[in-house]
Amino acid sequence: MKQIILFLFILLVNTFGVFAQESNQIAVQGTSEIKVMPDQVMLTVSLSEKAMKTAEVTAALNKKAKQVTKALEKSGVKGYEMTADNYFVNVNRIYIKGTTKDSGYVASQNLSILVKDTGEDLVKIIQALHEATDLGFQMEYRLSDEVKKTYREKLLQLAIADAKRKADIIAASLNLSRVSVHKINYQSGSSIEPVVYRAESMRMKASDQYTPPTLSPDEQTLTDQINMVFTFEM
Repeated sequence: MKQIILFLFILLVNTFGVFAQESNQIAVQGTSEIKVMPDQVMLTVSLSEKAMKTAEVTAALNKKAKQVTKALEKSGVKGYEMTADNYFVNVNRIYIKGTTKDSGYVASQNLSILVKDTGEDLVKIIQALHEATDLGFQMEYRLSDEVKKTYREKLLQLAIADAKRKADIIAASLNLSRVSVHKINYQSGSSIEPVVYRAESMRMKASDQYTPPTLSPDEQTLTDQINMVFTFEM
C-alpha cells in the first residue's frame, strides 16, 4: 500500500512539473521578406495547326516549330534554353446545332524558352518571335535558383531575429525574465518560392509593324518563416 501511495505521489509531482514547464513558454512565429529583381524570363510559345490527315498536321506543326527555332538562332542571343512539351494530336471535332462533326485533326505543342537576361537579350528574343510566324505566347518573370540560394541564408537569419524580437517584446511587456530558446521548428521550402507578379499574353503576326517593347519588371518577394518556443521565469 505504501509503495502504491509513493508511486502516485511521484507521478503527481512529475506531472505537475511538466505542466509548470509547459506553462512557462512563449511560442512565436518569425517571418522574413526580401524584395529581389527577377533575373530570368520564361516565354511559353503556344503552337497549333489543323489539317485533314495526321501526317499533314504533324508536318505543319513541326514546320512552325522549326520557324521559331530559326528565328531564335537568327536573333544572335546565346543565353537561352528551349524545351518542347505538351505535344498533342486530337480529332478536330466541330459542334453544330447540337450535333458533332469530325473535320480532320488539330495538333498543338508548347515551346518553353528560358531567357537568362531581362534586358537586351529579352527584347531581341521577343522581336525574333514577332518576325517568325503567327503565334501566341506568355511572358513570366522569374528568379533563378542561384539567386534564391543567395538569399536563403539571409531570409532565415531575418526570420530568427524576428522571432526573438517578438519574444523579447512579450517578455518585457509582462515583466518576464531569463528568456531562452526551448524549441525550434523550421521547414524551408515552398515558403521561399517567389510569387510571379505578372503574366502577359501576346499575339503577333509577321506582317504586323513591330515596335520593340518597353519592359520594366517589378521586384519579386522572397519569404521565409520559423516557429520558435522560448521559456521564461516569472
